[in-house]
Amino acid sequence: MKGLKVTSALLSAVMCVSMVMAPVAVIADGTEATSETETTETESSKKKDEQPAPKEKDKQQPEQEQKEEHADEEAAELVEGRNLEEEAQREAEDAVKPIASGKCGKKVKWTLDKNGTLKITGKGSMYVYKFDVVTGKPTTPWFKYASKIKKAVVSKGVTTIGAASFCLCQSLTSVSLPKGLKIIGRDAFGACTSLKTISLPKSVRRIDDSAFCESGITSITIPKGVTEIKTGVFSYTSLISVSIPSTVKKIGTDAFGGCDALTSVTIPSSVITIGDGAFSGCDNLATVKIPISGLVTIGEKAFLNCRSLKKIDIPLSVRKLGDNAFFGCSSLEEVILSKTLFDDQNNTVFSNCPKLPGPTVSKYLGFAEYFFDDNGNYVYVVNDPKIDGNGTVYMMVLNAVPERFVVPNVAVYNGTKYKVTAVATADPSNFKNMKQLVLGANVVNIAANSFSGCPELVSVTGGAGLVSIDARSFEKCPKLKIFNITSKKLRKIGPYAFYADKALKTLNVKKTTKLTKSGVKNSLKGSSVKTVKVKKSKVKKYKKIFKKKNCGKKVKVKK
Repeated sequence: MKGLKVTSALLSAVMCVSMVMAPVAVIADGTEATSETETTETESSKKKDEQPAPKEKDKQQPEQEQKEEHADEEAAELVEGRNLEEEAQREAEDAVKPIASGKCGKKVKWTLDKNGTLKITGKGSMYVYKFDVVTGKPTTPWFKYASKIKKAVVSKGVTTIGAASFCLCQSLTSVSLPKGLKIIGRDAFGACTSLKTISLPKSVRRIDDSAFCESGITSITIPKGVTEIKTGVFSYTSLISVSIPSTVKKIGTDAFGGCDALTSVTIPSSVITIGDGAFSGCDNLATVKIPISGLVTIGEKAFLNCRSLKKIDIPLSVRKLGDNAFFGCSSLEEVILSKTLFDDQNNTVFSNCPKLPGPTVSKYLGFAEYFFDDNGNYVYVVNDPKIDGNGTVYMMVLNAVPERFVVPNVAVYNGTKYKVTAVATADPSNFKNMKQLVLGANVVNIAANSFSGCPELVSVTGGAGLVSIDARSFEKCPKLKIFNITSKKLRKIGPYAFYADKALKTLNVKKTTKLTKSGVKNSLKGSSVKTVKVKKSKVKKYKKIFKKKNCGKKVKVKK
């Protein structure tokens, strides 16, 4: 028994090892046993069949995984976007890195970047360069990059654009100029054919010869303060319109010559001279407006071959017409100018104008051409009227006037009526008996000293169209007591206008709204005026301009 027990124990041990080591084992009684692997698979299959429904948490697992995948993708895209942004920034930085630089003034530098922007920075004036007629090139240090220059930026502090600075930069389309710029040099933007517009700062005071010659600019406003449009400044440009300020006194030789696209131009009354060839070859120039006073000289060939010009009104102030001034104006049908001026001119002035009739009919009267006013008084017209507004006739009184003198609205000469726009006296003694002066509605100007020293003058009335009363025009009129002007347009009362007028206590200008501080400067100095009557709505404003410090007299301003 003992031996049997030992044998059984051994058998059990062997059987245990066999179950682990072999797929099939024999049990003590000789039957075949299933392997552990098969048992496991069967049980697993059963468990699978018997598995409960998955929990909600288990269902959400794939969704969570998808979200995580999307998050990873977004993160990757963000990184990629940042990389692209950084790359773009690097490219932008590279683009504005100077490809060339240097000095272009004592305290002025220049840089040119890959974008084609030429920057001028610093203080003071740029160097003066020149256009070399031998090489056909300017001497600017950046000219070898001219085809790449698309934009020019001149920084604040630069006061002068040097001569020929941007000449022949034919790819230049944009220019930025700073406040404080004073001078644009000769040929500065010459032949910049792609440059269509440019804004000139108000600070500009000088534009030198040919500054924009042959450029592509189509319109320009010349700043106030510029006193001369110099030789060839805008010649052969694409100008369609130009604004000339009231500070300009001279339009130089060929200033607008060859501007084919220019259709009209208004000459301000400040202009004294239109130079030789100033508008020659402006084929489409159809309208030229010249004010009634100011202009004295129209130069040779000034409007040569302006083939679209149909009419020209040459004011009485013009004393000289240059040879061939209107030669070849093939559409010219009407010229208005004084007979005296017409008779004095060389026949070539209007040569080759086939549509122009014989002797030009004039609405102006020449020097010393006498005619009667409505009151039967002899009057005549002088060559330099200096009229501030619109009109046609400057009247000088030749003989003694009655106690009541009415300046007519019109005067008649050879059956034609002319507006009387200004009045003066040829001899003060002609007014020694005048007590009442009534100004016509067309009078715009009372010339300086016109009625100075009228011993019997008591009242001045009328003047519905009056614009200016010049200096000392009514001084030393001891009996002048009434001064009532009905004009709404009055802008100026000149210095010492009522000097030593002891009886004049009230100045009545109740309708005017145009008076300014400069317009009344020293106007009441030396007068006895105590009150100025003005429009109710202007009392507050006029109190400021009729101060003692400005007008020379402490007065009350009231409605």
